[in-house]
This record gives sequence, structure tokens and C-alpha cells, in this order.
Amino acid sequence: MKRTVTWLLLLLLAGAAAWFSWNSFGPKPPPVDLTKHDGQTIDFSSGKPVVKDTPEDRAALENAQKEMAEATKGVTFEAPKKTPEPTPAPAPKQ
Repeated sequence: MKRTVTWLLLLLLAGAAAWFSWNSFGPKPPPVDLTKHDGQTIDFSSGKPVVKDTPEDRAALENAQKEMAEATKGVTFEAPKKTPEPTPAPAPKQ
């Protein structure tokens, strides 16, 4: 009886390891090239990238661009201040 339970547990463990290995290291979908989708949206809500190009998405993108331009129109940056050159260390006395 003990031997049967041991073999059953080992078989179950081997099956679980094989299932995990198959699902974890299986073929992966090709990556989405984000540089080729100008003006389109990429929806990741399903867990996979889905490229969409609807009028609603385009309107939302244009609205967001206008809001960003409005929010940043008065933003300026100072030129970096020059750092003083370090003075050379005095030569050791001999």
C-alpha cells in the first residue's frame, strides 16, 4: 500500500512539473514593434498587445496631445550653471 501511494505521488509530481514546464516555456508571441504604429493605440488589457485604430482612439490621442501641450507651454529650464574648475593640489614639499 505504501509503495503504491509513493509511486502515485511521484507520478503526480512529475505530471505537475511537466505541465508547468510546457506552459512556462512554450512559444512566445512575437513582440509588437511600437515604432510602426503612429497614431494607433495598443491595448494590453487582454494580456496580449492588440493594435487598434478607431476614430474614438484617435480623438482621445489628439485631446491628450493638446492637454500636454497646454500644460507644458510655460515650462522652461535654466541653462546649467558652470561648475568652477577644480584647483590643482599643491605639489608636496621635498
